Amino acid sequence: MDYILGVDGGGSGCRAAIATADGRLLGRGKAGPANICCNPTQSLSSILHSAKEACKDAGLTEEALQQTFAVMGLAGASAYNAPISLAENLPFAGVQVVSDCLIALEGAHGSDDGVIGILGTGSNFMARKGDKHYYLGGWGFHCGDQGSGAKMGERALEEALLAHDGLRRLCPLTEHILRQFDDDPRKLSEFARTAKPKDFSEFMPVILIYARQQSRLALDIVEEGTTYVASALRLLSDGGKLPIALLGGLSHAYDAFLPSDLKQFFVPARNDALRGALAMAERENAMHT
Repeated sequence: MDYILGVDGGGSGCRAAIATADGRLLGRGKAGPANICCNPTQSLSSILHSAKEACKDAGLTEEALQQTFAVMGLAGASAYNAPISLAENLPFAGVQVVSDCLIALEGAHGSDDGVIGILGTGSNFMARKGDKHYYLGGWGFHCGDQGSGAKMGERALEEALLAHDGLRRLCPLTEHILRQFDDDPRKLSEFARTAKPKDFSEFMPVILIYARQQSRLALDIVEEGTTYVASALRLLSDGGKLPIALLGGLSHAYDAFLPSDLKQFFVPARNDALRGALAMAERENAMHT
């Protein structure tokens, strides 16, 4: 194909980059959430919009997408049963749908062995050991995503309702959350009934503020997430034998809470997930030429 496209579709937003077949970056685009498991229709819309924006940024017409091989790393892809049907609804000449974890691993460690933890709206972990890949987590908000902003935000709202009902003692965090809903539990409950993972994750900044102030509930929520994250990283890295890169919006927040014996194996990511998707697209496109 004349062009390659990398897509990094996460729970909070979607990014795309278009490049020449030999990897020379031409343009970038952004769009809304693209978690394929939570909302396939929205994911499709976000992918298309970000790809078209990348073409516009590159000075290309949208017809260029018909001469493009795309690698799409999407949140929820490991739990979604029909990635091929999604590809059939896209204008690209060739498509490979993979998890957002795989493109992040490629970006962080290149072709070398290593471990990544993606910590943001959701949570996902992956390791490369030789020619094998190992996944952990990434099962989505309802039965997974432990240690994520969405899961911790939901827990904070649950605790606020329990405090309102008198089953928990009010604390600075729950008082703060209740004030955001005018101290009306019905408003909080209605919000939670229709909230998406991204909506819950927006409470993560205030949880971190109170955790840094040593508020007990906020610390409990973060420490519960930290225990899960540390366990996942230890398991995939064989106890720290592989380099570990933390990615995502919560990666720096976890730096303050993860144990020091684990942090000694942390390395900075070489590139981001979007560059990882482009590298995979360049390689796959060359194989099909």
